[in-house]
Amino acid sequence: MYKSKLPKLNNCTIGIIGLGYVGLPLAIKIANQKSCLLSKKRNNRKVIGYDIDKDRVNELNKGIDKKNIFSKKTISIPKNISFTSHKKLLLNIEVFIITVPTPINTENQPDLSYLKRASKIVAECIKEKDYKCINPIIIYESTVYPGVTEEICIPLIEKISGKKHNCKNYNDSFYSGYSPERINPGDSNNTLDSITKVTSGCNKKVASWVDKFYGSFISAGTYKASNIKVAEAAKIIENTQRDINIALVNELAILFKKLNINTKDVLDAANTKWNFQKYSPGLVGGHCIGVDPYYLTFKAKEIGFNTKLISAGRNINDYMHKYLFHQILSQLEKTKKVMKLVDVLLLGISYKSNCGDIRNSQLISLVENLKKENMKITIVDPLVNKDEVFNKIGLISVDTIPSNKQYSIIIFALNHKEFKKITKKEIANISNENTLIFDLTNNLSGEKVFNL
Repeated sequence: MYKSKLPKLNNCTIGIIGLGYVGLPLAIKIANQKSCLLSKKRNNRKVIGYDIDKDRVNELNKGIDKKNIFSKKTISIPKNISFTSHKKLLLNIEVFIITVPTPINTENQPDLSYLKRASKIVAECIKEKDYKCINPIIIYESTVYPGVTEEICIPLIEKISGKKHNCKNYNDSFYSGYSPERINPGDSNNTLDSITKVTSGCNKKVASWVDKFYGSFISAGTYKASNIKVAEAAKIIENTQRDINIALVNELAILFKKLNINTKDVLDAANTKWNFQKYSPGLVGGHCIGVDPYYLTFKAKEIGFNTKLISAGRNINDYMHKYLFHQILSQLEKTKKVMKLVDVLLLGISYKSNCGDIRNSQLISLVENLKKENMKITIVDPLVNKDEVFNKIGLISVDTIPSNKQYSIIIFALNHKEFKKITKKEIANISNENTLIFDLTNNLSGEKVFNL
């Protein structure tokens, strides 16, 4: 029997560590939930959002979100939330939720530096605070391979804080949970509130508390996993499954191109069967699908298991930006006599539609290859951070298509809602009889329109 005294569900102080695409929506949702969805009791919670990026914190305190997740009005509405980059303001936190990035390094191996740094910050806070009345709970949301929470993060917190994890001597203990984020940036339909939240805890009592905590503000409800490793594994396979499915259609697209068969026509025909799962070929990037499988293959190698299918899927999807580049060069070769200077218009540079995140965007890699061919490139993307793009590839991104100019190549890379307003007349005005159009959105057709 655990005699721990956990935080009061409706009256606790909550610290969100990391204020990106996951942390900020979570912080605002918790702060905005005035009454518990389960008990209908009034919530009296205080939320502190913490980030090491001082500029990010200063902007949020002014109601400015350069990641375009929320408007100034939305950020300013909650009165029980504050943003800080000062660790001392976290000393009274009872529930820590860690939502920092878990990227990969240049060798496609897990980079846990952000996670370790966040764990260290939390450890220092619970070390300084005398929790005589409340045992703190630390919940991880960052995507990891099974075992990271309990085998890497928790031992680090124990070492730095001097406190014991899940200890029956409750006066000197802290507890943990894992609830994987399911944020889909740029998706206005599947939001934090509308997706079932997987939860878990280090023991039954904590697992129940974590489940009720998320259930108190997630309308879609929760699913309590049997343990933390199960919850970690559930998250990692969600994106791995999608990566493999996209890799299949990408490989089929390459094959059908060689067979002179229209891939979209094939997929439309196959989709008439009730149990066919339709995916479209495309470039896979970002901080989830393009990253998570590498976490799983890393853990597999660590225990001596060779993940053939997962690795094959990653190899195919990582290759697709090179495949597109070669397709562009191939079509250019056929028209080189009439194209002295190649002007390229790229519509979209982020890793996915309706999102401004350029992390691991394969379009960045495509641009780098095009630059090597001395092509003049105009990038149009109203959602990205212009400074981030310039620092990454040395080109300036603009919000709208420049007028009075025609392009040799037009690449419809992303399906941003802003691009859906582009008319056939506008396309005609920026192209000529020799212009090549590469459509990665599968929305256009024509003799000089090429798809993956």
